[in-house]
Amino acid sequence: MDQQIDQSEQGQVNNEELIICSKIDGGMCGELLTLSQNKAEVFFVPTEAMLCDDTTIHAGFVFNAAAYASLCAINKKNSIIIGSETKFLAPIELGHELIFRANALQSEAKKCEVKVEGFLLDIKVFDGIFYVAIFDRKLFKLKLKDEKGPQ
Repeated sequence: MDQQIDQSEQGQVNNEELIICSKIDGGMCGELLTLSQNKAEVFFVPTEAMLCDDTTIHAGFVFNAAAYASLCAINKKNSIIIGSETKFLAPIELGHELIFRANALQSEAKKCEVKVEGFLLDIKVFDGIFYVAIFDRKLFKLKLKDEKGPQ
């Protein structure tokens, strides 16, 4: 892609700070291009490791990029995806470059809906709604016992 947005090490895009998914591998889910309140745009380029046959990319990787875009659009700590309704409108092949545009339809509640559309050039290849729950604190804090047992 001709335009690559530089991200600082602090995880800022367009002067907005990325709060969630800041440690995620961009090679697996795409690179965050733009981030603003309730919106995000992700650039995704599949790799050979994502192939499920000679040229077709496994749909799970496409879903992963869309899910990443949805969480970035919400961009709130302790957010998790609790459901989705998705449509894969065309197969993705090696060499295709996709743009995912996420728009939070409601973001002030504890349960949010995010519309995500994926495009190959101007062709819509993915359409989905992601349901995101936002918690006040980390949902599960497990305290595992030491291997030696209680002392």
